Amino acid sequence: MHPVVNLQGAFIRHTDLSNSDLRHADLSRVDASGAVFRNSDFLDARLSGAILRGADLTDAQNLTEAQLATAILDEHTRLPAYIDRRTLNGQSREAMGVEL
Repeated sequence: MHPVVNLQGAFIRHTDLSNSDLRHADLSRVDASGAVFRNSDFLDARLSGAILRGADLTDAQNLTEAQLATAILDEHTRLPAYIDRRTLNGQSREAMGVEL
């Protein structure tokens, strides 16, 4: 098994994490506003309370709607093509009005 990344609660705003192996990573409550995660692998990553406002998730791998439903997004969050933003409306914490 590969090492598991634990960034729980970290402040990584505007950080370029493109092509990162984030499988099984704990990104709970991370502030990743404006961060770049292009082509990163999110298999079984925990995103509970992760702030992804303005983050670039273009071409992210293994990212699910269920994971994103536990994160905080905004209209500037760039999602992978296989995720339909309309299906997240009402599911994400941002849509429910939860603020940190």
